[in-house]
Amino acid sequence: MRRSLLALVAAALLLVPAAPRAEDLVYTRFGEFLEALRLQAGIPGMVAAVVGKSDIQWERVFGNADVDRNIAMRIDTPMHVDGLTELFSTSLILRCVEEGRLSLDDQVGRFRPSSPDAALTIRQILTHTSGSIENPTYQFRPDRLEPLGAAIRSCSGDSYRETLGNFMDQSGMFDSVPGADVATLVPPAEGVLTSEFERYNRILGRLAVPYSVDSSSKRATVGHFGSTTLTPATGLISTVQDLEKFDLSLKGGILLKPETIAMAQRAPVTTTGQRLPHGMGWFSQNYLGENVYWQFGMSDNGGSSVFITWPTRSLTFIIVANSNGLVKSYNLGAGDVTASPVGRLILSLFIR
Repeated sequence: MRRSLLALVAAALLLVPAAPRAEDLVYTRFGEFLEALRLQAGIPGMVAAVVGKSDIQWERVFGNADVDRNIAMRIDTPMHVDGLTELFSTSLILRCVEEGRLSLDDQVGRFRPSSPDAALTIRQILTHTSGSIENPTYQFRPDRLEPLGAAIRSCSGDSYRETLGNFMDQSGMFDSVPGADVATLVPPAEGVLTSEFERYNRILGRLAVPYSVDSSSKRATVGHFGSTTLTPATGLISTVQDLEKFDLSLKGGILLKPETIAMAQRAPVTTTGQRLPHGMGWFSQNYLGENVYWQFGMSDNGGSSVFITWPTRSLTFIIVANSNGLVKSYNLGAGDVTASPVGRLILSLFIR
């Protein structure tokens, strides 16, 4: 009888659901807050993920990629990521530096003599600074990254577009496209092979519809993407799933050495001890004693994105939307990610 009773108790315990982990509750709460922010901003569709040191911690999709056709967002829905392109351009430059093919102190005039910023160094372009190296001044100017395409070509021997495409393939980012205008190229223009051309066009056929949202009514209407071509500052089309792979490749030391990434994320400091907002490719910010590094993207009438990494916990937060609601009206170029509601949410919920 005693054995039977013990067996019944054991069977009953198996039927009792395990108590949810505190981590799961945080992610559930995170998803609920993101959905509330999405609705408040009138964002039609959004995808979010949290990436750990070597795996995906959490993913969630919200709303629609195409409202009129009622097509739901998916983790592999392609979207314009705009300013996140800078992370990839910086990685290409830093790889060339690791290989000794470029120096961060090279002046961009070496690669683009006609550039109005010819006297600036690669380091200054990437950190959005000017003035002397000892006492830099900061101004967020993504357009100044344009000459870096020529610098990357001088290093790789291939066009910027082809070099970026090969770089993404190395990370397993097979649902990403180096510029929307790739569909207008005739292979093998810019190194795009026929097989790649066909793949890129299939991906573009799944591209999320861009939306412009009225600030008062929150009504979404079909908009347009601001980036019509690929530059070192903008134009990349990717998915959250592919951005996860990029992050894991960085954390795994596959794309760059860890010490190179740490050097890039370190922000310049003036002679008065002021820490400037932007390292090389990454904004650098201290929040409650923790260093966080991030970048954002925005198209005025088409999309927005944030990419925030927290090295202490090896956590990265990736959110991409098909309207500008994640970052518009928030001056993120000034260097404070908490100026946006989604930035405040992430840091307040996970760093406390």
